[in-house]
Amino acid sequence: MKRIAESSLIILALILSLNLLPAAAHTTKAESSEALAASALVMRQSTPRVVVAVNLEADAFTVRELKYRVFFNKSEMKRIPLNDYDFKAAFSDELLNAFTTDGRMKWRLLSTGENIDVVLVMKKKVPPPNLDADRILLVNIREYGAFLADLAKDKFYIFGQMKLIDRTTGKKLWDYNVYERIDLDGKISEMQADNQKGLKEGINKVLEKVCRKVAEDLLREKI
Repeated sequence: MKRIAESSLIILALILSLNLLPAAAHTTKAESSEALAASALVMRQSTPRVVVAVNLEADAFTVRELKYRVFFNKSEMKRIPLNDYDFKAAFSDELLNAFTTDGRMKWRLLSTGENIDVVLVMKKKVPPPNLDADRILLVNIREYGAFLADLAKDKFYIFGQMKLIDRTTGKKLWDYNVYERIDLDGKISEMQADNQKGLKEGINKVLEKVCRKVAEDLLREKI
């Protein structure tokens, strides 16, 4: 009788353990899902938010022409307003699009209600403003346009500077000097035809190249 009782107890224990196993496994799976969700939330909250602020010093297409002479060189400059073309908006959109490959940070453009003096903050003349962001990418485009020279190929160009800073401290995290050129495909006079189509297409190619290189350079940095 004792052996039968012991056997019965063992069988009963096995049945109970089998009934409990699925519940235990289910609980463990649920807890694991909750832990993963919490971890993902922490990661999202800890991802630095970056606002991109673009400043344009010369809001017109600049033509710089260098003419070589025997005893001196003559340099001329003129500004050509581009009709129905917003360089700042085009550059900002292309830059933000290039940064989508960098998932280490959340990127957005400066909103309508937010203001920042990019040049003064970049030069540390004023502190960074109180924006809804952890970092600020300061972008100052000095000039864009075309170089014309007697003894060299004519080129489209863009030059300026970028600096990524901590919004609260103003500490520099990364910087980049912008200077990009591509060959001019034709003459400036011809490119102004058809609502300046050639000028707009040329400068768009330069800004696309710049933004791609900037994003690639930043991806190599440990920030």
